Amino acid sequence: MKNFKRGKQFLILFFLMTGFVKAQTIINGHNIIDASKMRFLTSDKDSGKITMNQVDDEQIFTVTTSDQPQFIYQLANKIPTKHTDFSKGQVFLLSFQAKTVFSSLETGEAKMLWLFRQSESYQDNLTSTLSISSDWQEYFIPFQATRDISKDDFRLVLQYGFKPQEFLIKDIKFQVYPEGTEVTSLPKTKISYAGMEADAEWRQKANERIEMLRKGKFTVQLLKDGQPAAHQNISIKLVKHAFPFGAAMDAQDIVEGNLKYENFKKAFHYTVLANDLKIKAWNRENKRKVTLEALDVLEKDDIDVKGHVLIWPGFQYLTPEVRQNRDNPEKVSEIVETHVNNLLEVTKGRIFKWDVVNEAYTNKDLQKITGSEQILYDGFKAAKKHQPLALRYTNEYGIISKGGIDTKKQQWYYDFIKRIDANTGGLVQGIGIQCHIGSDLTPPERVLELLNYYASLGKQIGVSEFTMDVQDPEIREQYTRDFMIAAFSHPYVSEFLFWGCTDDDRDKVDIYTEDGQIGVMGKAFFSLVHEEWKTNVYGETNENGEVSGRGFFGTYEYSFVQDGKVIKGTFDLLPRKNSTFKINI
Repeated sequence: MKNFKRGKQFLILFFLMTGFVKAQTIINGHNIIDASKMRFLTSDKDSGKITMNQVDDEQIFTVTTSDQPQFIYQLANKIPTKHTDFSKGQVFLLSFQAKTVFSSLETGEAKMLWLFRQSESYQDNLTSTLSISSDWQEYFIPFQATRDISKDDFRLVLQYGFKPQEFLIKDIKFQVYPEGTEVTSLPKTKISYAGMEADAEWRQKANERIEMLRKGKFTVQLLKDGQPAAHQNISIKLVKHAFPFGAAMDAQDIVEGNLKYENFKKAFHYTVLANDLKIKAWNRENKRKVTLEALDVLEKDDIDVKGHVLIWPGFQYLTPEVRQNRDNPEKVSEIVETHVNNLLEVTKGRIFKWDVVNEAYTNKDLQKITGSEQILYDGFKAAKKHQPLALRYTNEYGIISKGGIDTKKQQWYYDFIKRIDANTGGLVQGIGIQCHIGSDLTPPERVLELLNYYASLGKQIGVSEFTMDVQDPEIREQYTRDFMIAAFSHPYVSEFLFWGCTDDDRDKVDIYTEDGQIGVMGKAFFSLVHEEWKTNVYGETNENGEVSGRGFFGTYEYSFVQDGKVIKGTFDLLPRKNSTFKINI
Protein backbone atom coordinates (compact mmCIF):
# COMPACT_ATOMS: atom_id res chain seq x y z
CA MET A 1 0.00 0.00 0.00
CA LYS A 2 1.32 3.42 -0.85
CA ASN A 3 2.24 5.79 1.98
CA PHE A 4 -0.61 7.18 4.02
CA LYS A 5 -2.26 9.87 1.93
CA ARG A 6 -2.29 13.25 3.62
CA GLY A 7 -5.75 14.69 3.91
CA LYS A 8 -7.32 11.26 3.57
CA GLN A 9 -6.09 8.62 5.93
CA PHE A 10 -7.06 8.36 9.56
CA LEU A 11 -6.21 5.88 12.24
CA ILE A 12 -8.82 4.05 14.26
CA LEU A 13 -7.21 1.86 16.87
CA PHE A 14 -8.19 -1.02 19.14
CA PHE A 15 -6.14 -1.43 22.27
CA LEU A 16 -5.79 -4.69 24.14
CA MET A 17 -3.34 -3.95 26.85
CA THR A 18 -0.71 -6.47 25.97
CA GLY A 19 1.96 -3.85 25.51
CA PHE A 20 2.47 -0.31 24.28
CA VAL A 21 4.58 1.60 21.77
CA LYS A 22 5.39 5.20 22.58
CA ALA A 23 7.25 7.62 20.38
CA GLN A 24 10.63 8.57 21.74
CA THR A 25 9.66 12.23 21.62
CA ILE A 26 6.11 13.43 22.13
CA ILE A 27 5.43 16.16 19.61
CA ASN A 28 3.59 19.09 21.19
CA GLY A 29 0.45 20.42 19.58
CA HIS A 30 -2.16 22.93 20.70
CA ASN A 31 -4.50 21.50 23.35
CA ILE A 32 -8.12 22.47 22.56
CA ILE A 33 -9.68 20.96 25.72
CA ASP A 34 -11.55 23.72 27.55
CA ALA A 35 -10.09 23.17 31.03
CA SER A 36 -12.43 25.72 32.61
CA LYS A 37 -15.43 23.50 31.75
CA MET A 38 -13.99 20.08 32.54
CA ARG A 39 -15.55 20.16 36.02
CA PHE A 40 -18.94 19.91 34.28
CA LEU A 41 -18.00 16.56 32.69
CA THR A 42 -20.37 14.70 34.99
CA SER A 43 -23.70 12.93 34.56
CA ASP A 44 -26.06 10.66 36.45
CA LYS A 45 -28.36 8.29 34.58
CA ASP A 46 -30.17 5.12 35.56
CA SER A 47 -27.69 2.92 33.68
CA GLY A 48 -24.49 4.81 34.43
CA LYS A 49 -22.79 7.96 35.63
CA ILE A 50 -19.64 10.07 35.62
CA THR A 51 -18.43 11.70 38.83
CA MET A 52 -15.39 13.90 39.52
CA ASN A 53 -12.96 13.86 42.42
CA GLN A 54 -10.50 16.72 42.85
CA VAL A 55 -7.14 15.44 44.17
CA ASP A 56 -4.82 18.43 44.73
CA ASP A 57 -4.70 20.06 41.27
CA GLU A 58 -5.81 16.93 39.48
CA GLN A 59 -9.32 16.06 38.30
CA ILE A 60 -10.00 12.33 38.34
CA PHE A 61 -13.24 11.16 36.75
CA THR A 62 -14.94 7.91 37.75
CA VAL A 63 -16.94 6.43 34.88
CA THR A 64 -19.50 3.79 35.87
CA THR A 65 -21.79 1.59 33.80
CA SER A 66 -24.26 -0.08 36.13
CA ASP A 67 -26.54 -1.61 33.50
CA GLN A 68 -25.62 -2.06 29.84
CA PRO A 69 -27.99 0.01 27.65
CA GLN A 70 -29.32 -1.20 24.32
CA PHE A 71 -26.79 0.95 22.46
CA ILE A 72 -23.31 2.01 23.51
CA TYR A 73 -24.03 5.66 22.70
CA GLN A 74 -26.86 5.81 25.24
CA LEU A 75 -24.20 6.44 27.88
CA ALA A 76 -22.09 9.28 26.48
CA ASN A 77 -20.62 12.65 27.41
CA LYS A 78 -19.27 15.40 25.20
CA ILE A 79 -15.76 16.56 26.15
CA PRO A 80 -15.64 20.38 26.38
CA THR A 81 -13.42 21.78 23.64
CA LYS A 82 -12.70 25.22 22.23
CA HIS A 83 -14.76 25.53 19.05
CA THR A 84 -13.12 26.39 15.75
CA ASP A 85 -13.17 25.22 12.13
CA PHE A 86 -10.78 22.52 10.93
CA SER A 87 -9.59 21.55 7.46
CA LYS A 88 -9.50 18.17 5.82
CA GLY A 89 -6.18 16.53 6.63
CA GLN A 90 -5.84 18.24 10.02
CA VAL A 91 -4.02 15.99 12.47
CA PHE A 92 -5.10 15.50 16.09
CA LEU A 93 -3.82 13.54 19.08
CA LEU A 94 -6.08 12.41 21.92
CA SER A 95 -4.21 11.38 25.04
CA PHE A 96 -5.22 10.54 28.61
CA GLN A 97 -4.46 8.26 31.53
CA ALA A 98 -6.89 5.58 32.68
CA LYS A 99 -7.23 2.42 34.74
CA THR A 100 -9.91 -0.23 35.26
CA VAL A 101 -11.54 -0.46 38.69
CA PHE A 102 -14.09 -3.16 37.84
CA SER A 103 -15.19 -5.02 34.71
CA SER A 104 -17.72 -7.79 34.09
CA LEU A 105 -15.86 -8.84 30.92
CA GLU A 106 -13.81 -12.02 30.95
CA THR A 107 -10.69 -9.99 30.18
CA GLY A 108 -11.16 -8.00 33.40
CA GLU A 109 -10.75 -4.79 31.39
CA ALA A 110 -13.19 -1.91 31.12
CA LYS A 111 -13.98 -0.45 27.71
CA MET A 112 -14.62 2.98 26.27
CA LEU A 113 -15.39 4.31 22.82
CA TRP A 114 -14.19 7.70 21.57
CA LEU A 115 -16.20 9.38 18.83
CA PHE A 116 -14.64 12.10 16.70
CA ARG A 117 -17.62 13.83 15.05
CA GLN A 118 -16.98 15.66 11.76
CA SER A 119 -20.52 16.34 10.51
CA GLU A 120 -24.16 15.56 11.20
CA SER A 121 -23.83 12.33 9.18
CA TYR A 122 -22.83 9.30 11.22
CA GLN A 123 -20.88 8.09 8.17
CA ASP A 124 -18.30 10.82 8.81
CA ASN A 125 -17.71 9.79 12.43
CA LEU A 126 -14.27 8.46 13.34
CA THR A 127 -14.31 6.06 16.28
CA SER A 128 -11.85 4.27 18.51
CA THR A 129 -12.68 1.57 21.08
CA LEU A 130 -10.23 0.86 23.88
CA SER A 131 -9.75 -1.80 26.54
CA ILE A 132 -8.32 -0.32 29.74
CA SER A 133 -5.58 -1.88 31.86
CA SER A 134 -5.99 -2.49 35.58
CA ASP A 135 -2.99 -0.21 36.19
CA TRP A 136 -2.66 3.46 35.29
CA GLN A 137 -1.50 3.70 31.67
CA GLU A 138 -1.20 6.55 29.22
CA TYR A 139 -3.08 6.16 25.94
CA PHE A 140 -2.50 7.88 22.59
CA ILE A 141 -4.99 8.00 19.70
CA PRO A 142 -4.03 9.92 16.53
CA PHE A 143 -6.81 11.08 14.21
CA GLN A 144 -6.75 12.77 10.84
CA ALA A 145 -9.75 14.71 9.55
CA THR A 146 -11.23 13.15 6.42
CA ARG A 147 -13.22 16.30 5.54
CA ASP A 148 -13.50 19.99 6.38
CA ILE A 149 -15.15 20.39 9.80
CA SER A 150 -17.18 23.38 10.93
CA LYS A 151 -17.01 24.50 14.54
CA ASP A 152 -20.73 23.74 14.90
CA ASP A 153 -20.31 20.13 13.75
CA PHE A 154 -17.14 19.24 15.63
CA ARG A 155 -17.50 17.06 18.75
CA LEU A 156 -15.28 14.82 20.84
CA VAL A 157 -17.48 12.33 22.71
CA LEU A 158 -16.75 9.63 25.29
CA GLN A 159 -19.15 6.65 25.13
CA TYR A 160 -19.19 3.98 27.83
CA GLY A 161 -22.40 1.95 27.37
CA PHE A 162 -20.73 -1.45 27.65
CA LYS A 163 -21.31 -4.27 30.14
CA PRO A 164 -21.22 -3.25 33.85
CA GLN A 165 -17.85 -1.68 34.60
CA GLU A 166 -16.02 1.16 36.28
CA PHE A 167 -12.85 2.97 35.26
CA LEU A 168 -10.92 6.09 36.17
CA ILE A 169 -9.71 8.65 33.65
CA LYS A 170 -7.63 11.81 34.01
CA ASP A 171 -5.35 14.24 32.21
CA ILE A 172 -7.43 14.29 29.01
CA LYS A 173 -5.78 16.27 26.22
CA PHE A 174 -6.86 16.77 22.62
CA GLN A 175 -4.10 18.44 20.66
CA VAL A 176 -4.32 19.81 17.13
CA TYR A 177 -1.20 20.07 14.97
CA PRO A 178 -0.11 22.47 12.22
CA GLU A 179 -0.77 21.73 8.58
CA GLY A 180 1.85 19.40 7.18
CA THR A 181 2.20 17.30 10.33
CA GLU A 182 2.32 13.62 9.42
CA VAL A 183 -0.09 11.48 11.42
CA THR A 184 2.55 8.74 11.47
CA SER A 185 4.86 11.05 13.46
CA LEU A 186 2.52 11.01 16.45
CA PRO A 187 2.64 8.42 19.23
CA LYS A 188 0.09 5.64 19.24
CA THR A 189 -0.73 2.71 21.44
CA LYS A 190 0.18 -0.72 20.18
CA ILE A 191 -2.57 -2.50 18.28
CA SER A 192 -3.28 -6.09 19.24
CA TYR A 193 -5.97 -8.74 19.46
CA ALA A 194 -6.25 -12.10 21.14
CA GLY A 195 -5.15 -14.95 18.91
CA MET A 196 -2.79 -13.06 16.63
CA GLU A 197 0.23 -15.13 17.73
CA ALA A 198 1.88 -17.12 14.94
CA ASP A 199 1.33 -20.40 16.80
CA ALA A 200 -2.23 -19.62 17.97
CA GLU A 201 -4.17 -22.82 18.55
CA TRP A 202 -7.35 -21.53 16.84
CA ARG A 203 -5.44 -20.99 13.57
CA GLN A 204 -3.94 -24.48 13.60
CA LYS A 205 -7.38 -26.03 14.12
CA ALA A 206 -8.92 -23.78 11.47
CA ASN A 207 -6.34 -24.86 8.89
CA GLU A 208 -7.05 -28.47 9.74
CA ARG A 209 -10.77 -27.89 9.13
CA ILE A 210 -10.04 -26.16 5.83
CA GLU A 211 -8.02 -29.19 4.71
CA MET A 212 -10.91 -31.48 5.63
CA LEU A 213 -13.89 -29.38 4.50
CA ARG A 214 -12.73 -27.44 1.46
CA LYS A 215 -10.70 -30.09 -0.39
CA GLY A 216 -11.25 -33.45 -1.99
CA LYS A 217 -9.42 -36.20 -3.85
CA PHE A 218 -9.62 -36.48 -7.64
CA THR A 219 -8.37 -38.71 -10.41
CA VAL A 220 -7.90 -37.73 -14.05
CA GLN A 221 -7.64 -40.60 -16.54
CA LEU A 222 -6.44 -40.05 -20.11
CA LEU A 223 -7.75 -42.46 -22.73
CA LYS A 224 -6.69 -42.86 -26.35
CA ASP A 225 -8.85 -45.02 -28.59
CA GLY A 226 -10.48 -46.34 -25.43
CA GLN A 227 -7.17 -47.44 -23.91
CA PRO A 228 -5.24 -45.83 -21.02
CA ALA A 229 -2.68 -43.29 -22.18
CA ALA A 230 0.30 -44.08 -19.97
CA HIS A 231 3.35 -41.87 -19.36
CA GLN A 232 1.63 -38.71 -20.55
CA ASN A 233 2.73 -35.48 -18.84
CA ILE A 234 -0.24 -33.40 -17.69
CA SER A 235 -0.75 -30.12 -15.83
CA ILE A 236 -3.83 -29.66 -13.63
CA LYS A 237 -4.57 -26.36 -11.86
CA LEU A 238 -7.44 -24.75 -9.99
CA VAL A 239 -8.75 -21.75 -11.92
CA LYS A 240 -11.93 -20.94 -9.99
CA HIS A 241 -12.86 -21.70 -6.39
CA ALA A 242 -16.23 -23.34 -5.81
CA PHE A 243 -16.45 -21.20 -2.66
CA PRO A 244 -17.67 -17.72 -3.67
CA PHE A 245 -15.07 -15.13 -2.74
CA GLY A 246 -16.27 -11.77 -4.02
CA ALA A 247 -16.46 -8.01 -3.71
CA ALA A 248 -19.01 -5.23 -4.14
CA MET A 249 -18.88 -3.32 -7.41
CA ASP A 250 -20.71 -0.37 -8.96
CA ALA A 251 -22.67 -0.97 -12.16
CA GLN A 252 -21.06 2.06 -13.84
CA ASP A 253 -17.55 0.65 -13.41
CA ILE A 254 -18.68 -2.70 -14.82
CA VAL A 255 -20.29 -1.12 -17.88
CA GLU A 256 -17.27 1.10 -18.52
CA GLY A 257 -14.94 -1.88 -18.15
CA ASN A 258 -12.43 0.41 -16.47
CA LEU A 259 -9.36 -0.47 -14.41
CA LYS A 260 -11.49 -1.13 -11.32
CA TYR A 261 -13.48 -3.81 -13.12
CA GLU A 262 -10.47 -5.29 -14.89
CA ASN A 263 -8.66 -5.67 -11.57
CA PHE A 264 -11.79 -7.08 -9.95
CA LYS A 265 -11.87 -9.89 -12.52
CA LYS A 266 -8.28 -10.82 -11.69
CA ALA A 267 -9.30 -11.50 -8.10
CA PHE A 268 -12.96 -12.56 -8.04
CA HIS A 269 -15.74 -14.52 -9.75
CA TYR A 270 -18.57 -13.24 -7.55
CA THR A 271 -20.00 -9.79 -6.90
CA VAL A 272 -22.77 -7.82 -5.25
CA LEU A 273 -23.98 -4.57 -6.77
CA ALA A 274 -23.42 -2.15 -3.89
CA ASN A 275 -26.17 0.40 -4.47
CA ASP A 276 -27.63 -0.17 -7.93
CA LEU A 277 -30.45 -2.57 -6.98
CA LYS A 278 -31.67 -0.50 -4.03
CA ILE A 279 -35.09 1.10 -4.48
CA LYS A 280 -33.85 4.67 -4.86
CA ALA A 281 -31.40 3.81 -7.64
CA TRP A 282 -33.74 1.34 -9.32
CA ASN A 283 -36.49 3.97 -9.56
CA ARG A 284 -34.20 6.24 -11.60
CA GLU A 285 -34.54 5.22 -15.23
CA ASN A 286 -30.98 6.16 -16.21
CA LYS A 287 -29.51 4.22 -13.26
CA ARG A 288 -31.71 1.21 -13.95
CA LYS A 289 -30.53 1.14 -17.58
CA VAL A 290 -26.88 1.04 -16.49
CA THR A 291 -27.62 -1.67 -13.92
CA LEU A 292 -29.24 -3.91 -16.52
CA GLU A 293 -26.28 -3.38 -18.85
CA ALA A 294 -23.95 -4.32 -15.98
CA LEU A 295 -25.90 -7.54 -15.39
CA ASP A 296 -25.43 -8.37 -19.10
CA VAL A 297 -21.67 -7.86 -18.79
CA LEU A 298 -21.45 -9.96 -15.63
CA GLU A 299 -23.38 -12.80 -17.27
CA LYS A 300 -21.05 -12.72 -20.27
CA ASP A 301 -18.03 -12.78 -17.95
CA ASP A 302 -19.44 -15.75 -15.98
CA ILE A 303 -19.59 -13.81 -12.71
CA ASP A 304 -22.32 -14.73 -10.22
CA VAL A 305 -24.31 -11.85 -8.74
CA LYS A 306 -25.82 -11.35 -5.30
CA GLY A 307 -28.77 -8.95 -5.25
CA HIS A 308 -28.80 -6.22 -2.61
CA VAL A 309 -31.43 -5.43 -1.43
CA LEU A 310 -35.18 -6.12 -1.80
CA ILE A 311 -36.40 -4.43 1.41
CA TRP A 312 -34.44 -1.96 3.55
CA PRO A 313 -37.15 -0.78 5.94
CA GLY A 314 -35.82 2.64 7.02
CA PHE A 315 -37.17 5.94 5.64
CA GLN A 316 -33.70 7.15 4.64
CA TYR A 317 -33.28 4.14 2.36
CA LEU A 318 -36.74 4.31 0.78
CA THR A 319 -38.26 6.66 -1.77
CA PRO A 320 -39.86 9.94 -0.61
CA GLU A 321 -43.24 8.50 -1.60
CA VAL A 322 -43.08 6.10 1.34
CA ARG A 323 -42.54 8.85 3.92
CA GLN A 324 -45.27 10.95 2.27
CA ASN A 325 -47.73 8.07 2.84
CA ARG A 326 -46.63 7.20 6.36
CA ASP A 327 -50.22 7.52 7.55
CA ASN A 328 -51.50 5.22 4.82
CA PRO A 329 -50.25 1.68 5.55
CA GLU A 330 -52.14 0.18 2.60
CA LYS A 331 -50.44 2.57 0.17
CA VAL A 332 -47.01 1.93 1.70
CA SER A 333 -47.51 -1.83 1.40
CA GLU A 334 -48.54 -1.35 -2.23
CA ILE A 335 -45.42 0.74 -2.99
CA VAL A 336 -43.08 -1.85 -1.47
CA GLU A 337 -44.86 -4.82 -3.02
CA THR A 338 -44.86 -3.23 -6.49
CA HIS A 339 -41.15 -2.46 -6.27
CA VAL A 340 -40.20 -5.93 -5.02
CA ASN A 341 -42.26 -7.73 -7.68
CA ASN A 342 -40.94 -5.52 -10.47
CA LEU A 343 -37.31 -5.90 -9.41
CA LEU A 344 -37.62 -9.66 -9.12
CA GLU A 345 -39.32 -10.02 -12.50
CA VAL A 346 -36.83 -7.85 -14.40
CA THR A 347 -33.78 -9.56 -12.86
CA LYS A 348 -35.12 -13.12 -13.07
CA GLY A 349 -32.41 -15.63 -13.97
CA ARG A 350 -29.62 -13.12 -13.35
CA ILE A 351 -29.31 -13.20 -9.55
CA PHE A 352 -27.65 -16.03 -7.62
CA LYS A 353 -28.69 -14.87 -4.12
CA TRP A 354 -30.78 -12.06 -2.64
CA ASP A 355 -30.47 -10.02 0.50
CA VAL A 356 -34.22 -10.01 0.99
CA VAL A 357 -34.28 -7.88 4.15
CA ASN A 358 -31.47 -5.58 5.29
CA GLU A 359 -30.79 -4.16 8.76
CA ALA A 360 -34.25 -4.59 10.26
CA TYR A 361 -32.91 -4.17 13.80
CA THR A 362 -32.34 -0.42 13.52
CA ASN A 363 -34.66 0.29 10.58
CA LYS A 364 -38.28 -0.23 11.64
CA ASP A 365 -40.24 2.42 9.75
CA LEU A 366 -42.06 -0.03 7.49
CA GLN A 367 -42.90 -2.25 10.45
CA LYS A 368 -44.25 0.71 12.45
CA ILE A 369 -46.36 2.01 9.56
CA THR A 370 -47.89 -1.37 8.75
CA GLY A 371 -48.15 -2.54 12.35
CA SER A 372 -46.06 -5.73 12.09
CA GLU A 373 -43.16 -7.47 10.38
CA GLN A 374 -45.49 -9.04 7.80
CA ILE A 375 -44.23 -6.71 5.08
CA LEU A 376 -40.75 -8.23 5.58
CA TYR A 377 -42.09 -11.78 5.54
CA ASP A 378 -43.89 -10.99 2.28
CA GLY A 379 -40.54 -10.11 0.72
CA PHE A 380 -39.35 -13.68 1.25
CA LYS A 381 -42.56 -15.04 -0.22
CA ALA A 382 -42.22 -12.82 -3.29
CA ALA A 383 -38.60 -13.89 -3.77
CA LYS A 384 -39.65 -17.54 -3.63
CA LYS A 385 -42.46 -16.95 -6.12
CA HIS A 386 -40.57 -14.93 -8.73
CA GLN A 387 -37.03 -16.32 -8.38
CA PRO A 388 -37.31 -19.77 -6.78
CA LEU A 389 -33.73 -20.72 -7.70
CA ALA A 390 -32.14 -17.64 -6.08
CA LEU A 391 -31.10 -18.20 -2.46
CA ARG A 392 -32.83 -15.98 0.12
CA TYR A 393 -30.74 -14.25 2.80
CA THR A 394 -31.28 -11.85 5.66
CA ASN A 395 -28.55 -9.27 6.29
CA GLU A 396 -27.52 -7.48 9.49
CA TYR A 397 -24.60 -5.52 10.92
CA GLY A 398 -23.09 -5.33 14.41
CA ILE A 399 -23.20 -9.08 14.98
CA ILE A 400 -19.53 -10.07 14.76
CA SER A 401 -18.01 -6.58 14.71
CA LYS A 402 -17.57 -4.34 17.78
CA GLY A 403 -15.60 -7.06 19.52
CA GLY A 404 -18.53 -9.46 19.25
CA ILE A 405 -19.99 -8.17 22.52
CA ASP A 406 -23.47 -7.03 21.47
CA THR A 407 -25.33 -10.03 22.87
CA LYS A 408 -28.69 -8.24 22.77
CA LYS A 409 -28.49 -7.68 19.04
CA GLN A 410 -27.08 -11.15 18.45
CA GLN A 411 -30.06 -12.68 20.25
CA TRP A 412 -32.51 -10.42 18.42
CA TYR A 413 -31.10 -11.46 15.01
CA TYR A 414 -31.27 -15.13 15.94
CA ASP A 415 -34.90 -14.76 17.03
CA PHE A 416 -35.75 -12.62 13.99
CA ILE A 417 -34.60 -15.36 11.63
CA LYS A 418 -36.74 -17.87 13.52
CA ARG A 419 -39.73 -15.51 13.28
CA ILE A 420 -39.34 -15.19 9.53
CA ASP A 421 -39.19 -18.96 9.16
CA ALA A 422 -42.22 -19.42 11.41
CA ASN A 423 -44.25 -16.96 9.33
CA THR A 424 -43.09 -18.05 5.87
CA GLY A 425 -42.77 -21.80 6.16
CA GLY A 426 -38.98 -21.75 6.47
CA LEU A 427 -38.05 -19.47 3.56
CA VAL A 428 -34.79 -18.13 5.05
CA GLN A 429 -31.93 -20.00 3.40
CA GLY A 430 -28.97 -17.87 4.42
CA ILE A 431 -27.85 -15.64 7.28
CA GLY A 432 -25.94 -12.59 6.13
CA ILE A 433 -23.54 -11.18 8.71
CA GLN A 434 -22.00 -7.86 7.81
CA CYS A 435 -18.48 -7.55 9.19
CA HIS A 436 -17.60 -3.86 9.20
CA ILE A 437 -14.59 -4.16 11.47
CA GLY A 438 -13.79 -1.04 13.45
CA SER A 439 -11.16 -0.46 16.07
CA ASP A 440 -12.55 -3.15 18.37
CA LEU A 441 -11.05 -6.19 16.65
CA THR A 442 -13.11 -9.29 17.41
CA PRO A 443 -10.76 -12.15 18.30
CA PRO A 444 -10.95 -15.05 15.78
CA GLU A 445 -12.05 -17.45 18.50
CA ARG A 446 -15.01 -15.18 19.25
CA VAL A 447 -15.76 -14.99 15.51
CA LEU A 448 -15.93 -18.79 15.42
CA GLU A 449 -18.14 -18.90 18.53
CA LEU A 450 -20.66 -16.58 16.88
CA LEU A 451 -20.58 -18.54 13.64
CA ASN A 452 -21.33 -21.68 15.65
CA TYR A 453 -24.22 -19.89 17.36
CA TYR A 454 -25.93 -19.01 14.08
CA ALA A 455 -25.00 -22.35 12.53
CA SER A 456 -27.32 -23.94 15.10
CA LEU A 457 -30.17 -22.56 12.94
CA GLY A 458 -29.08 -24.99 10.22
CA LYS A 459 -28.65 -22.40 7.46
CA GLN A 460 -25.84 -21.09 5.28
CA ILE A 461 -23.93 -18.13 6.69
CA GLY A 462 -22.57 -15.34 4.52
CA VAL A 463 -19.79 -12.94 5.44
CA SER A 464 -21.65 -10.34 3.44
CA GLU A 465 -19.83 -7.01 3.83
CA PHE A 466 -16.27 -7.26 5.14
CA THR A 467 -14.46 -3.95 5.66
CA MET A 468 -11.75 -2.63 7.98
CA ASP A 469 -11.34 0.81 9.51
CA VAL A 470 -7.90 0.14 11.02
CA GLN A 471 -5.32 1.68 8.69
CA ASP A 472 -2.12 0.38 10.30
CA PRO A 473 -0.76 -1.80 7.47
CA GLU A 474 0.55 -4.64 9.61
CA ILE A 475 -2.60 -5.17 11.65
CA ARG A 476 -4.86 -4.48 8.64
CA GLU A 477 -3.23 -7.26 6.64
CA GLN A 478 -2.94 -9.79 9.46
CA TYR A 479 -6.47 -9.36 10.77
CA THR A 480 -7.93 -9.62 7.25
CA ARG A 481 -5.98 -12.82 6.78
CA ASP A 482 -6.97 -14.29 10.16
CA PHE A 483 -10.63 -13.39 9.69
CA MET A 484 -10.66 -15.07 6.27
CA ILE A 485 -9.05 -18.21 7.71
CA ALA A 486 -11.62 -18.38 10.51
CA ALA A 487 -14.56 -17.87 8.13
CA PHE A 488 -13.31 -20.28 5.42
CA SER A 489 -12.75 -22.94 8.06
CA HIS A 490 -16.36 -22.93 9.21
CA PRO A 491 -18.58 -25.55 7.54
CA TYR A 492 -21.66 -23.29 7.42
CA VAL A 493 -19.97 -20.25 5.88
CA SER A 494 -21.03 -20.10 2.24
CA GLU A 495 -19.54 -16.83 0.94
CA PHE A 496 -17.05 -14.11 1.71
CA LEU A 497 -17.76 -10.67 0.25
CA PHE A 498 -15.62 -7.57 0.63
CA TRP A 499 -17.75 -4.41 0.57
CA GLY A 500 -15.61 -2.82 -2.09
CA CYS A 501 -12.57 -3.69 -4.14
CA THR A 502 -10.54 -0.58 -5.00
CA ASP A 503 -9.51 1.87 -2.28
CA ASP A 504 -11.42 5.16 -2.13
CA ASP A 505 -11.98 8.06 0.24
CA ARG A 506 -13.69 5.82 2.79
CA ASP A 507 -10.54 3.66 3.24
CA LYS A 508 -12.65 0.60 4.03
CA VAL A 509 -11.34 -1.94 1.50
CA ASP A 510 -8.11 -1.94 -0.48
CA ILE A 511 -7.82 -5.16 -2.44
CA TYR A 512 -6.34 -2.73 -4.95
CA THR A 513 -5.04 0.80 -4.46
CA GLU A 514 -6.39 3.71 -6.48
CA ASP A 515 -3.56 3.36 -8.98
CA GLY A 516 -4.28 -0.33 -9.53
CA GLN A 517 -1.62 -1.91 -7.33
CA ILE A 518 -2.38 -4.66 -4.81
CA GLY A 519 -3.36 -3.07 -1.49
CA VAL A 520 -2.80 -4.15 2.08
CA MET A 521 -6.00 -6.19 2.35
CA GLY A 522 -5.27 -7.43 -1.16
CA LYS A 523 -1.99 -8.90 0.06
CA ALA A 524 -3.90 -10.94 2.64
CA PHE A 525 -6.51 -12.01 0.08
CA PHE A 526 -4.10 -13.02 -2.68
CA SER A 527 -1.75 -14.79 -0.28
CA LEU A 528 -4.63 -17.07 0.69
CA VAL A 529 -7.05 -17.45 -2.22
CA HIS A 530 -4.50 -17.30 -5.02
CA GLU A 531 -1.54 -18.90 -3.28
CA GLU A 532 -2.09 -20.92 -0.09
CA TRP A 533 -5.59 -22.07 -1.11
CA LYS A 534 -4.60 -22.90 -4.67
CA THR A 535 -4.04 -26.36 -6.18
CA ASN A 536 -1.51 -27.13 -8.91
CA VAL A 537 -0.66 -30.68 -9.95
CA TYR A 538 1.92 -31.58 -12.54
CA GLY A 539 2.64 -35.24 -13.17
CA GLU A 540 2.86 -38.22 -15.47
CA THR A 541 0.02 -40.69 -15.96
CA ASN A 542 0.57 -44.23 -14.65
CA GLU A 543 -0.04 -47.49 -16.52
CA ASN A 544 -3.79 -46.92 -16.16
CA GLY A 545 -3.46 -43.45 -17.69
CA GLU A 546 -4.25 -41.84 -14.34
CA VAL A 547 -2.97 -38.93 -12.29
CA SER A 548 -4.44 -38.41 -8.84
CA GLY A 549 -4.33 -35.52 -6.43
CA ARG A 550 -6.12 -33.67 -3.66
CA GLY A 551 -7.24 -30.13 -4.12
CA PHE A 552 -9.62 -27.33 -3.26
CA PHE A 553 -13.11 -27.65 -4.66
CA GLY A 554 -13.68 -25.68 -7.83
CA THR A 555 -13.10 -25.58 -11.57
CA TYR A 556 -9.83 -27.06 -12.81
CA GLU A 557 -8.04 -26.63 -16.10
CA TYR A 558 -5.93 -29.47 -17.45
CA SER A 559 -3.45 -29.25 -20.29
CA PHE A 560 -1.08 -31.65 -22.06
CA VAL A 561 0.76 -31.87 -25.35
CA GLN A 562 -0.50 -34.33 -27.95
CA ASP A 563 1.03 -34.61 -31.41
CA GLY A 564 2.72 -31.26 -30.97
CA LYS A 565 -0.49 -29.50 -29.96
CA VAL A 566 -1.52 -28.22 -26.52
CA ILE A 567 -4.80 -29.80 -25.50
CA LYS A 568 -6.83 -28.01 -22.80
CA GLY A 569 -10.07 -28.64 -20.97
CA THR A 570 -11.82 -28.21 -17.66
CA PHE A 571 -13.58 -30.24 -15.01
CA ASP A 572 -15.38 -29.38 -11.75
CA LEU A 573 -14.33 -30.94 -8.47
CA LEU A 574 -17.25 -30.56 -6.07
CA PRO A 575 -18.21 -32.01 -2.68
CA ARG A 576 -20.10 -35.29 -2.83
CA LYS A 577 -19.85 -35.41 -6.63
CA ASN A 578 -18.00 -37.68 -9.02
CA SER A 579 -14.27 -37.16 -8.58
CA THR A 580 -12.95 -39.34 -11.43
CA PHE A 581 -12.68 -37.56 -14.75
CA LYS A 582 -12.07 -39.48 -17.97
CA ILE A 583 -10.60 -37.53 -20.86
CA ASN A 584 -10.48 -38.94 -24.37
CA ILE A 585 -7.47 -37.81 -26.35
